Amino acid sequence: MHMYMTSALSKNDMKAIGLQMALDLLAKKEKRDSITGLRTRTQPGRPEWAKKISEENKGKVHVFYCGSPALAKLIKAQCERFAFNFYKENF
Repeated sequence: MHMYMTSALSKNDMKAIGLQMALDLLAKKEKRDSITGLRTRTQPGRPEWAKKISEENKGKVHVFYCGSPALAKLIKAQCERFAFNFYKENF
């Protein structure tokens, strides 16, 4: 499972480096993600689709999204490009 927080600053953004270091240390100590409580770490920013596809080939991919309709269109288009299943949460 790969979790991404698209509203978060990138790991390379100077504003986020201190916060990311603290979250990394806490996750290493607790063996859990401090945002979700899951063992899988939440990554800042957006996934690098093409890189992930070439590195991993582990069966069907399901993408779950919650957020703005504009970003949902972009993500859905990427999912269709790579034959991923796309699910959108509506509030």
